[in-house]
This record gives sequence, C-alpha cells and structure tokens, in this order.
Amino acid sequence: MRIFFDTNTLLDVLIPGRPSKSASDTAMQIIKKCRYEIFVSTQSIIDIYYTAQRCHIDKEDVDIFTSWILDHANVRPIEIFCLRSALQSGNPDFEDSAQLACAEDEECDVFLTSDKGILNRDITEMLVMTPAQFIEKVK
Repeated sequence: MRIFFDTNTLLDVLIPGRPSKSASDTAMQIIKKCRYEIFVSTQSIIDIYYTAQRCHIDKEDVDIFTSWILDHANVRPIEIFCLRSALQSGNPDFEDSAQLACAEDEECDVFLTSDKGILNRDITEMLVMTPAQFIEKVK
C-alpha cells in the first residue's frame, strides 16, 4: 500500500498537543510495522521544519524526525504538472490541491490528512482519510 502523508499529519506526529496526535502516531506505527510505502512532498518537509521551529520544538527533535523521513519515506517534489493541476482544480486551497496532485502522480492508494477542507470534498479517486479512519480500516 502506498500512503501519502499530508503536512498536517506529519506535524501531528512531531508536535505535542495537536488534536490528531495520538491517531497520527498510531497510524505511523501501523504503517512502519506493515512496511507500507510512505510518500511525502518536499514542500511538506520544508513546512514541517518551519512550523515545528515556530512552535518551539527542539531543533534536535526536528532534525531527527526530518532525517527519519528522508531515510524512510519516498520524498517527492511537487512537479510543474501537479502545480498546474492544482491551479486548474478550482480548489481555493492551492497547497491542498498541490499535495493531492503529487499523491495522485505517485499513484498513492491513501492520502492521510486531518485537514477537514480536504476530507469534506469529493475531489479525487484516491482514498482520503484521517489517521483515525485509517486505523479503523486496517484493523
């Protein structure tokens, strides 16, 4: 199974106190244990690094998490084709559309997110679910 982690799900794993932290941590453990393929975008790496530092997460912890992602996930750039697709999607959240287009381009089976804006739209054939929904599905 190919699973794309949206930026907010990665932030849930890294930053204490986020509402979806527990479910995101559990989903990540299941994915590691089952050896599913993890995909993230280069944009997500940049965004989590920036956001974690602004949330005063220890730089060493951010470095360790980022290194783990670089070592274990398929990190993909958001190509120009994906950016054009996002632009033409009509979705008011360009970043969401670009992430989805990147996941589709990589033929991911699941797009893992806690972003209600993505969850409430029927905009892709890919399974779009929260970490909690993913946990329930794989039980």
